[in-house]
Amino acid sequence: MESSKELRWKQRFDTFEQSFLMLAQYSEEIFEDDLEKAGFIHMFEVALEHGINTIIDYLDAKNGVEVSSHRQAIKESAQYEFIANEQDWMKALNRQNLTHYIHTKKVIEQLVVDIQGQYYEQLKHFYVTLKEEKES
Repeated sequence: MESSKELRWKQRFDTFEQSFLMLAQYSEEIFEDDLEKAGFIHMFEVALEHGINTIIDYLDAKNGVEVSSHRQAIKESAQYEFIANEQDWMKALNRQNLTHYIHTKKVIEQLVVDIQGQYYEQLKHFYVTLKEEKES
């Protein structure tokens, strides 16, 4: 029988999976207007948030590691296979925070490029790796 902590990270992963698969549908899309770009950025923010929450619960279930911040979760999880590039995750987290304060066309355009070219691949690696573990 699975422990409640083991069950919890798997439930978190299921929530991440839903948001990631929605993001994946549009990962290669060329967006014409700012509303489409804003929606795509929001999907990324939601997927990243659910991904980090999954990491937090995974670390607690596997090692009893309790983390107090998203940054700490990323740093603690760098030793696991599901984080391909810790620096990309940190940059994605910083960019996510940036969108809360700066809403210029240049930032929006660059963030869409970064999500499609860099951050999406990190989330995809995370998704594939943890899905395999969850199902094993």
